[in-house]
Amino acid sequence: MVLLFAQNSLSISGSVKDSIGNPIASASVAVVNQNGAGITFSTTNDKGLFKCDFQSSNENYFIKVTAIGFQLFSKTIEQKHGQHLSVMLKQTSYKLAEVTIKSNNKISLSSDTLKYSVKGFQESNDRVIGDVINRLPGIKVDENGAISYNGKRITNVYIDGDNLLDGRYKMATNNVPVGAVEQVQVIERDQPIKALNGYVSSNNVSLNIKLTDSARTMMVNSGYVGAGNKAYTGELNNLIFDKKIKAINTFKANNIGENLEAEQASLGQTFNNEISLKMPQTFLSMESENLPNMKEKYYLLNNDNSGSLNALVKLKADWGLRLNLSTLQLKRKYQYNNAVNYFLGNADTIRFNETQDNVYKLNQWHAEAQLEKNSKSIYLKNITKFEIPKWNRNGNTIQNEKGFGQSQPTNQLSISNETSVVKALGVNNILQYNGLVQYYKVEENLNITPGIQKGIVNNGIDYLSLNQQASTKNLFVNQSATFKTKFNRFVLSAAAGISYEQNQLLSNLYKTDSTNNTVLVGNQFKNDVIFDQLGLYAKISALYLLEKGSINVEASPTFSNINYTDSDRGSSNKNNYFLLNPIIEFKKILGKYSELNGRFAQQTQFGQVNDIYNGGILVNYRQFNVNNRPLPKTDITNFNVRYAYRKPIKMLFYNFIFSYDKTRQNFINSFTIDSGLTESIAIDFQNKTHQYSLSGNISKYVFPLELNFSANGSLRMQKGNSFYNEEITPFKTYQMSTGFSLRKKLLSKITISIVGDLSKSINKQESLSGIITNETANEKIKGEWLQNLSEEISYSVSYNFVSYRQSLHQPVRNQFLDLNLKFAPTHWKSFFEFQCINLMDQQNYQQINSTANQLSVYQMPLRPRTFLIKYFFTL
Repeated sequence: MVLLFAQNSLSISGSVKDSIGNPIASASVAVVNQNGAGITFSTTNDKGLFKCDFQSSNENYFIKVTAIGFQLFSKTIEQKHGQHLSVMLKQTSYKLAEVTIKSNNKISLSSDTLKYSVKGFQESNDRVIGDVINRLPGIKVDENGAISYNGKRITNVYIDGDNLLDGRYKMATNNVPVGAVEQVQVIERDQPIKALNGYVSSNNVSLNIKLTDSARTMMVNSGYVGAGNKAYTGELNNLIFDKKIKAINTFKANNIGENLEAEQASLGQTFNNEISLKMPQTFLSMESENLPNMKEKYYLLNNDNSGSLNALVKLKADWGLRLNLSTLQLKRKYQYNNAVNYFLGNADTIRFNETQDNVYKLNQWHAEAQLEKNSKSIYLKNITKFEIPKWNRNGNTIQNEKGFGQSQPTNQLSISNETSVVKALGVNNILQYNGLVQYYKVEENLNITPGIQKGIVNNGIDYLSLNQQASTKNLFVNQSATFKTKFNRFVLSAAAGISYEQNQLLSNLYKTDSTNNTVLVGNQFKNDVIFDQLGLYAKISALYLLEKGSINVEASPTFSNINYTDSDRGSSNKNNYFLLNPIIEFKKILGKYSELNGRFAQQTQFGQVNDIYNGGILVNYRQFNVNNRPLPKTDITNFNVRYAYRKPIKMLFYNFIFSYDKTRQNFINSFTIDSGLTESIAIDFQNKTHQYSLSGNISKYVFPLELNFSANGSLRMQKGNSFYNEEITPFKTYQMSTGFSLRKKLLSKITISIVGDLSKSINKQESLSGIITNETANEKIKGEWLQNLSEEISYSVSYNFVSYRQSLHQPVRNQFLDLNLKFAPTHWKSFFEFQCINLMDQQNYQQINSTANQLSVYQMPLRPRTFLIKYFFTL
């Protein structure tokens, strides 16, 4: 084995000079494969000399040499050990030399990595790297903190090449100081597993936060404290970015509407794309999850506390150990009024009004440990996760002038282990193993006092309280092995695996009568269901590597055996299915700057225990759910095409995406609605839904104007069926949206930005009495003025405008004005900020939500005008 490995070790050396024979120092030298993936990198020394060593396989290789001020040199290299190359670079001349200099200072491209200079985009008020990322051309950050590049979702965010936080990368963008970062790098076609290089065609995009040299040599302790009118906020960060140890440790608290739960949310993807964890399913709610379409700082009444310890230790021989521990202690207040109207063709319009005043508390603990080895010959990753979220919800509700109290305690436990191993077998073969074991349970209670829906649960007689209980347990096991081999331009893959999942549901509905006796309401509200699904599957794929792209054809023949029993009703069901699940993917790099991707996929999903129970469950105070259908089966056909263009030297990025989805289901949810109750029954019905969508966006930095501009737009049409009050009615929904952002430096010390989002929805529903149509238009505009009065004093003023217009109703408008004043004494490591949120003191918010047959008017109080004085420090 050693001799075989040595025979395929290549060494290439050479010199890089200009046209008159002078050596070029610090030139970048890269060896890439036929798919464009980097194999090894080097730079020339002060004499222009370089050397690259790498392991070869049966594919073509190219050497690329780049240097500032010179044209790119690219050449095919022979698979011959000890080659020596003499490279001559030609100088590049530009008509607009000053524009080229600015571009090189701000952005550069090396192989598949796009590099943004932080100093080129940094502004005086930036505190963390997330402030800069949000302004980079071609990059967009949504309101949840999820990042996308040229229309494609970011998979991971690395810190100096290390994955410290996995999918919870918002803790990096929210906490790494902007002064500690040299570059933000976009890695296209990211494939971090070294042993899989040449065996997969990656379509992932990741970010790498490249740190400054000084940030790698010291521990950084920073934070702030702030107080105001009934308001407080504070945080403390401990950052370590050594070569062998990286750590981000944070402690935060506030009551000013900053959502700490969102910071710890997983925004990326799991490392193992072969298997994904199951999400715990809940049944019950207090019906108050309808949230405004605006920033949380204006409405979220919170007391949030969080702590997070994240450390990555690099061990010898490519081993690494990562630990992530976190806790959330949250308290939220929700107050709202919702007036709902259902427009039904076979009945009069149904109206009901509800008011809620609730308090939600969360006590959550999360822990995960990961051990990883990542070398060219073997890859091993084992990650164990443990999570305990405990919710305690309480509140008072008024529905149609009838008041009652609610409480909903929920306890969850989730534990899982994921393992992935990739082993090189000789030169052109690998063996891969993927395994997952997961267990979770959820205990739910919904208590309502005094009892409601007495006509259904107590023969129309008043009673004291109603208690719905639901308990679910889930075990999921998935094990598979894959063999891959490659020859010429082909990579063939064959896999075999087994999966097993068991769900169990226990639910009961209890009532307490006027004599304080607690009894079961009846067997029709009882469930004892066990659901088992055993799958035997294979996966066969053929990947053909084009000169600049790939074609992949894949099928996953699967045999599924699904059994479920209902002990209370003595019923048992057995189902067997055989599926192919084909996928065809196409990727082609067109020229230097553009890329075309296409994908066709068919997939079948089956319902689980939450879809097949036959006993009624009070899912919230006004809705009972029950099922009367066969095993739910959903067939999904998807086709999408994406064209992307990016020219970094001009800072121009744009893309277009077309997508078609067809969904076929063997059931439909039938809703029976009156003014105080909704009953949902899933019944046997061949239901089809079609959806077409077209979207695109463009981002451009205009050098002469120092203007950063971006725009996006989308069109979507969906058609299907709905079932209300014993009438099946076809519907069509049209949604159109557009958005833009402008950021312009007016003078050296003044920056102005404008962001706008406009959308319109048209909902049409056919019924026996005619066509029912609803139209809704939404508008959101934000403007910001930032000015540096001196080196020590700066301020910003931001204006937010939100408007909702629904047909036959007057527009609903909300306006917000915020002020921020910063004082940073010269030579201090600390500074002061004075903030005012909601300066105009908007006190109420109103939002109109519209569908094909429903219109609701949602109102809630806003946070009052808030003043804050904050002190930021670095230790």
